[in-house]
Amino acid sequence: MKQFLKVAVAASLVAGLSTAAQADKLPRGAKPASPQKVASAYAGRTDLWKDNCDGGIYFAPNWQARAWCAESSDNLGAGTWTVENNGDLCQDLTWYWPNGSRPGASKGERTCISHMVDGFGGLWRSWPGDSEWWRVKRPSAPIRGYKFQSEVLQTRANLGL
Repeated sequence: MKQFLKVAVAASLVAGLSTAAQADKLPRGAKPASPQKVASAYAGRTDLWKDNCDGGIYFAPNWQARAWCAESSDNLGAGTWTVENNGDLCQDLTWYWPNGSRPGASKGERTCISHMVDGFGGLWRSWPGDSEWWRVKRPSAPIRGYKFQSEVLQTRANLGL
């Protein structure tokens, strides 16, 4: 259980620190992003969590989400993601970890990332409790594909899920 708490706290913290990029001021006149724009920026992509994790979360096109960190490689998060009408991307994950003969599991808190669009169509995001905005652009944007698929599948098998 102690290890699970460490992973859950680390995952929630690194979600807001997914890149080493600098925050910018949200441009004046920015408006909430459309759900379609947000979904197309994330579906089929992995958002990397670099600081204190070396992992990330995969947003599958079928609205499933999988999270994994190398730092706690015997744990994983599995659940769903949605995009609200106001452009918020929300993830609902259950965290699994080794716990004797059966895996431990605990539903994490729903986490929503706010998204806005500037006058040029650029997508911006801000994590819960953060007043800063980050432009969703390379190298900090989610990368194509399921980067940690083999690690998630191996962890899942090890946990007997």
